[in-house]
Amino acid sequence: MIERLLHAVAGRVAAADAVAKADDTLTVSLDDEGRVTVTASRSEVSHLRIAGDGKVAVASSTDPSPLALAEQALADLPEGEDLTLHFPAPAPLPGVMTRSPQAAAAGPETLLSMLRPLAGRLARTNRRVEVWAERSLGLVRVGNTRGVLAEYEVSTIGIGTMIESIGAGAAPPCRLHVAGATMPSMVEVETLVTEADRRLAPPPVESGALSGRMPVCFAPRALAILLLPLRAALLGHEALLGRSPLRGRRGEPLFDRRFSLVDDALVPARPGSRPIDDDGVPSRRVDLVVEGRLAAMAADLRIGALAGVPSTGNAWRQAFGPPRVGFTNLLVRAGDGDRAALLAPLAPGLLVEDLEWGPGPNPLPGAFMARAPWAYLVEQGEVRGRVESVSLTGNAFDLLGRVVAIGSDATWVGSWCAPSMVFDGVGVVVR
Repeated sequence: MIERLLHAVAGRVAAADAVAKADDTLTVSLDDEGRVTVTASRSEVSHLRIAGDGKVAVASSTDPSPLALAEQALADLPEGEDLTLHFPAPAPLPGVMTRSPQAAAAGPETLLSMLRPLAGRLARTNRRVEVWAERSLGLVRVGNTRGVLAEYEVSTIGIGTMIESIGAGAAPPCRLHVAGATMPSMVEVETLVTEADRRLAPPPVESGALSGRMPVCFAPRALAILLLPLRAALLGHEALLGRSPLRGRRGEPLFDRRFSLVDDALVPARPGSRPIDDDGVPSRRVDLVVEGRLAAMAADLRIGALAGVPSTGNAWRQAFGPPRVGFTNLLVRAGDGDRAALLAPLAPGLLVEDLEWGPGPNPLPGAFMARAPWAYLVEQGEVRGRVESVSLTGNAFDLLGRVVAIGSDATWVGSWCAPSMVFDGVGVVVR
């Protein structure tokens, strides 16, 4: 398809690039009454971008006809974006594992064989448990008129659960999942079960005097949500051309020196791993924040051309949308504190296992107000119980300058790898 797309516009434009993606997804779920549901789907989409006379136009389609897609892009070119793009030349690609033969071969029975013991481990008399597994197989092909032509296969397999508690003082629904390119390991499954029990075991406690500013320990899943403003500020148009509060501050000491953040497409077997981005730029590790100092912002060819900076290899093409900048795998550098060491300074304080950002302020300036349905009162380093109706407020950028401790418990949450972190002076509201 790539070759046919590029051939369809050859000689008619100055340059072009194209991406073709195919994906087969299989999902198996098992409900609390033992009923099994199996669904399968397939998607194919092609993207074409053409450049000429200082203009750029893009088109995408699920139609397998390359000629129709080429004609659509050509028709849009006269009114396209004013932009001069320089497409990359062929270059050696780094090696990275993106596909597992075992995951690729997993059918409904294999997925179900993972779910039954998981459901059994999670089952309790006061719980309603549903579990699911999903396996996705994909093929990505990237090419341009300068001679780039590359392809790689992708497998993603994940398992998850939704647990509803039953009875007086019931906890809110608990949703957990793990995902990667390989079959989930026994350690990952055990970690998921342990986290479910850790969340659901503590009873609710009275918390009328908690409102105010206090130290809060954000567990890995909660930290990934808390850092949404930082992700927005480091990404694409807003980062290099728009309203990002970090714009123009490269090299400045902005956060605690213990905080470092990396985007790394070359981590093996993770959901964001790939050898080449959708612009045809070879993947590499990008240090975004190094010891509290801003080191880089993510860019693709388009944003790089507008901002006068090189691409960082962060181009993505999604179905029926323009090219966009996106992260691959984000990793926060872990510290050396275990859970006991992290909770020790909380006297009192909160442990937050997960957050719900929900509707609210634009994350870009850093201000947040997030619900914390999984918050726990900690006194003298001990978890006393679950606190209900908690909301957290503050500014994510300010908090990154008030780090108390960073845990050694770095955990993968999809394409995020984050440890627990303790911040001082988080706004806590209990309604």
